[in-house]
Amino acid sequence: MKFNPNTFIFLLIVLMFSCKEEHKNIETKDIKPDKVVLISVNAPSKYVHILKQDSVGKKLKDSLGPKASYDKNGFTYLDYMNNEQTWLPKPNIPDTIVIECYTEYLELSTHNFFTSIKETFLVKNGDTVVFNYNHNIPKAAITNRKVNGVELNYNNYRLKKLFENKYTSHYLIFGNLFLNNDIKNYEQNSIDYYNKANNDYTKEVQLLDSLYNSNIITEVNYNYRIDALKMLMERHKKLKNIEKWLEQNRALNNKEAIEQNFGFDLSKTDSLMKFSFFRNYLNNISKYNLGYIEENNNGNSGGSYIDSRIRFDSILKDKRFNQTAKNYLLFDAYKGIVQNFRVKDKEKYFIKLQENTTNRERLNRLEKYYKLDFDKSDKLILTNLKNDTTAFSNVLKNNKGKWLYIDFWASWCIPCRKAMPESNKLKKEFKNENIEFIYMSLNDKKENWKKAIEYDGILKSQNYFIENGNVSKVIEDLGIKTIPHYLIYNPNGDLINGFANRPGRGAKEQLIKLMNEH
Repeated sequence: MKFNPNTFIFLLIVLMFSCKEEHKNIETKDIKPDKVVLISVNAPSKYVHILKQDSVGKKLKDSLGPKASYDKNGFTYLDYMNNEQTWLPKPNIPDTIVIECYTEYLELSTHNFFTSIKETFLVKNGDTVVFNYNHNIPKAAITNRKVNGVELNYNNYRLKKLFENKYTSHYLIFGNLFLNNDIKNYEQNSIDYYNKANNDYTKEVQLLDSLYNSNIITEVNYNYRIDALKMLMERHKKLKNIEKWLEQNRALNNKEAIEQNFGFDLSKTDSLMKFSFFRNYLNNISKYNLGYIEENNNGNSGGSYIDSRIRFDSILKDKRFNQTAKNYLLFDAYKGIVQNFRVKDKEKYFIKLQENTTNRERLNRLEKYYKLDFDKSDKLILTNLKNDTTAFSNVLKNNKGKWLYIDFWASWCIPCRKAMPESNKLKKEFKNENIEFIYMSLNDKKENWKKAIEYDGILKSQNYFIENGNVSKVIEDLGIKTIPHYLIYNPNGDLINGFANRPGRGAKEQLIKLMNEH
């Protein structure tokens, strides 16, 4: 018998609507125009893409080299309270979610590693959308009305039509570093790809014009795709090396009149907020060209970030932003404060956030997510694998009389995890010495922490999960700003090196020297 995919989709929908499922128990007759139904048929368990492949579609088993893996790459959308939500479909089985929708359109976005622009689907209120995956990239079909496939799956179409399913010039502006491993020429390569991206932008506008004039895409989708493309170009200009080059180019060639700058009418914020490219635009203009603060944790780790305290205060004073915009932007700014600044700043600006947002639901979620209990800031609270609670001071007290090499890490931290084989090797080399290796997980998730402990072979060591890392002044006093971070204590319980060397990078020699001196 010949297989009919449309029959399969129909049967699948009937099955999904007749069975109780995790997100919501629904029946076809209960679906109202203020809902969007999403059905995922075969979502991958991991969204893996090959870093060094030259085109989309190669099978993983046939591909070698570094891979980009996303454990969670579901569909992001803005709910009716203007909160960003992400639905992560269950892998390899049909899964369904029903989303309340009070606007005419709902945007669903997911990451596509090859394009530097989100894979987005613009669907109507009342739609039932079925997603199938090909090489970890979703393709949508709408079952309740006729929609042109090019319009609905435009991102896949442009990737094939304009870029032959290869990496786009937009991605290669920054992605050339990963593909070519050419650090020396990275900045010049980025500029070359930026110029190519400008040409590709013109070609894509012409493509969209043609699709619109041929009635292949609607006016709404045409304007939506044009705006998203414009914002992509604006994002390129914010890259430090591109921004510097553009400034030099203007000064030398007086190109101010030629270069286009794109923007939005912020009086339309409420209607535009549902689009991810508009939210990105708000984020970009609310960073006020603040310079980056550079950090280096004694060669072990580092990072760069803007002063989010200045950004937060500037957003409050900015008359361009209505309450809808401020509700969105103040949370984003506060996230930067939580990640990069002192406990006193986190507490001060959390009070400001409470006073200046009307989004109480998101406020509660943020407080719970970051565990913002400032009453316990003077302690570093820990739990072990048995879920017993203690404090860092007790760990030091219980291990007094031994040398301690303490590793602050997290399951999500790639440099931390890469150092674990060397850490295990170091433990074996010091197995006859009076030393204890202690692992403390910072800003992690417990289920991931437990899995990583077993996977990395440190189960037999002392392991602790830090419960209040975001608000603990102990972390601050120890100078821990980034991970991995290593401490060495002597048998008297004194901290004698607050920025110890990494395993495999001088830790052995450092420990031998210190132990011989004491």
